Formats: sequence, C-alpha cells, structure tokens
Amino acid sequence: MSKKVLLARPHAFIVAEMRPFLERSGYQPTRLESLDDMQSGKLGTFSGAIISTAVVSSIAAKPAEVFAALRQHYPSLPVMFAGLTGFDSTLPTIQRIVRDVHPGATILPFNGSTEQNTRLGERDVFLFLNKEDITNGAAENILRRHFR
Repeated sequence: MSKKVLLARPHAFIVAEMRPFLERSGYQPTRLESLDDMQSGKLGTFSGAIISTAVVSSIAAKPAEVFAALRQHYPSLPVMFAGLTGFDSTLPTIQRIVRDVHPGATILPFNGSTEQNTRLGERDVFLFLNKEDITNGAAENILRRHFR
C-alpha cells in the first residue's frame, strides 16, 4: 500500500508531471481542494506535503498561507516546495515563506549531496523540486528519505 502525499497547493505541473514521479516513488498523491478541507480534519494522515510556488494554483491561497495552514494542522509534516524555476531563483521565496515558523530552516535542492543529508524528513528541512529534478536519478531516493 502506498503512502499518501498531500498536494497542498496544486498547479498543473504538480498534478500532471509530478503525479507519475510520486506514484513511481510509492506515494499516492491527494489533491487539496480548499484550505477548509484541512481544517475539517477529513483528510487523514500524510507522509508529506507539496506546495507549488507558482503564481497560479487551483487553491486561491498564496504559498505562505498554505504553509501556515499546514503547520497549524500538521505541525511536523515534512514539506517540499515545487516550481518551474531553478533552485537559486526560488530560494529567497521559500526562505520568506518558512522563516516566521522556522527561522533556522534548511532548504535543499534535489541533487547528489542532498541524498546524503541526515536531516531529511525533519520538520525544519525543506526541499525544492523543479521539472528537471524529476529526471535526476537520485530524486526518488531523496523523496523517500524526506517523506518517510
């Protein structure tokens, strides 16, 4: 049985292109329809959550609002951010999103050195995945270590 991953701020890239990657990695993607669904408690438990940094999403809330709601309802859930841009250009955005809750957060790209990081899966460690990272040979292992 596969583990569930919450697509907390779906975007076309996450839904269409990441779904096969997640399923190959042993995860069942569950798409969030609204922030109210998190508050209702009807979603259940997850191994991790993915937040799109894209400007548009089927969830009207901004990435920071979705992250705040996740931390309120799932305080220890491992989180990954996903987008279409590169890690270096997205890093400042992710830092702004997480800094109030996790001032000393570690934000990592999907690369060979990340695969060896012993802190994967901790609540103040965040990953960023873009479209090109899905083809990285280490990506599935990194994801499995982060979303235990």
